[in-house]
Amino acid sequence: MGFERYNFYREVHKGIRALVGSLVEQAGRTDFQDGGEVANLRRATAETFEILEEHARHEARFVAPLIRAHAREVGRVIDGDHEDQARVMAGLVAGLEAVDATDPSAAAKGHAFVVALSRLAGELLVHMADEEERALPALWAGVDDACLQRTHQELLASLAPDEMARSLGWMLPAMNASERLAMVTRVRGTAPPEAFRSLMGLARRVLPPAAWEGLERQLAAA
Repeated sequence: MGFERYNFYREVHKGIRALVGSLVEQAGRTDFQDGGEVANLRRATAETFEILEEHARHEARFVAPLIRAHAREVGRVIDGDHEDQARVMAGLVAGLEAVDATDPSAAAKGHAFVVALSRLAGELLVHMADEEERALPALWAGVDDACLQRTHQELLASLAPDEMARSLGWMLPAMNASERLAMVTRVRGTAPPEAFRSLMGLARRVLPPAAWEGLERQLAAA
């Protein structure tokens, strides 16, 4: 059995897939002739896109230089993807702002937004797969896990507490039980007690009851 190398994309990508999928589902359920529902979708879109933009900025600062050093062409493609995504998100926000629930064209404009958002979601899925299937193997070939861990820790240390909590709010439910236990156990063993308590409080709020109860049992047995 091969040794599993360090993957700093795994959990955050699971969270982003869940986050973007949730927005696509909300958009599909939205009645664009209902002003309240449109306003809710605008808020959710702004929050989601802010998270995606923050994620791209952190990757550009900490991860992209490493990728360019070991896989220049892959790095060029990934950098270009981030630029394209920023442009598409700006256009989507503008398109959604143009939807007037009282206008007869609201339903048609709203559906156009749903379709365009779905295309962005699909492109994001391909982009994240490229990072894990192309960029990460190049990094594994070029640097050791200690380097990858340092890069990841530097990125995490740069996050403001509210940004970290917002990211974990999507990541924790998207992980499997083993990954969730590993993260919580790591925090319990290395972080101040208040950080562990904060993480557990967040987990209790965002996890389904069965997942939360399972996590409690696993921690008690660990």
